[in-house]
Amino acid sequence: MSDWPKAEAYRDRTVLVTGGLGFIGLNLVAALHAVGTRIRILGRSWPPTSGIYGPLLQDASFIKGDLRDETVVAEAVRGVDVVFNLAGKAGPAASNAAPFEDLDVNCRGQLVLLEACRQLAPEATVVFPSSRLVYKPTHELPVRETAPTGPLSIYGAHKLAAEHYHEIYLRLYGLKSVVLRITNPYGRFQRPEQKSYGIINWFIHLAVSDDSLPVYGDGAQMRDYVHVEDVVRAFLLAGVSPAAVGKIFNIGGGEPTSFRGMAEMVVSAARRGSVRTVAWPRDAATVETGDFAADITSIKETLRWHPTVPLRRGIEDVVEQYERMSDGTAGSGLALP
Repeated sequence: MSDWPKAEAYRDRTVLVTGGLGFIGLNLVAALHAVGTRIRILGRSWPPTSGIYGPLLQDASFIKGDLRDETVVAEAVRGVDVVFNLAGKAGPAASNAAPFEDLDVNCRGQLVLLEACRQLAPEATVVFPSSRLVYKPTHELPVRETAPTGPLSIYGAHKLAAEHYHEIYLRLYGLKSVVLRITNPYGRFQRPEQKSYGIINWFIHLAVSDDSLPVYGDGAQMRDYVHVEDVVRAFLLAGVSPAAVGKIFNIGGGEPTSFRGMAEMVVSAARRGSVRTVAWPRDAATVETGDFAADITSIKETLRWHPTVPLRRGIEDVVEQYERMSDGTAGSGLALP
């Protein structure tokens, strides 16, 4: 990532990554670390659960606390140049089961952050990761940013509300923000057990363990999987590109694949495991959106971003990582993106 064309734009800047010990957060921290950025991480847990992340975090300033804590957030945002606003809860089915907790974290927490930025970092750019789950299910593919919204989950509704918060703070106070609607990300630095966020990683964990991969129904539903390296590049471009301010961009892999096809690809790459068909669980069926593929024309034209990691190669990369984790050599295999 250090040879990325705009890498110099982050050198000697101060960047806050909320949720910086999560999946996308760690990948962003790794990329920023490689170009000499002054990194702040806001998170609820320290130290991280695995010591293999030490080299990524040794130069970062860590602020322990919750996004809903106004005092902690004020300390984190003071004087920053860019905020990658990743902290929050994930999982559409889980959000429907615990709607008030999701509301508190994914809505109130966003307002706490935006208000702190308005007061203490008014020149900062805030990049917010939204989700494909804000869209209304449709048969018209690929889905453009102008397509109707209509979430099936509390999670999707709160992501959409947070998008509007960022829009309002830009319009009323001039706080620069960019929204990235991410499809289905996967890649390095995701904990295997996090199956509510990042189905490919969970499936790879199962396959490497020679377990079976559960596919709901016939698995024919199309999905748009995007490697985290490409997601990180989109964040980095959005954070320093004036043309991105106030925009909403889809971030997808450009290679729609059926759910079953993805599972079979994982088994093939891992050379073990199997695919099994199971009935749709009720909680998953209620949030199933049907086929989805993102139209990524807008970000291609505006920021010259495009996906670079083909799905099969990306899966093979994660398989290799998980195999190293299982034999105790993960530290040598987790190169910076």
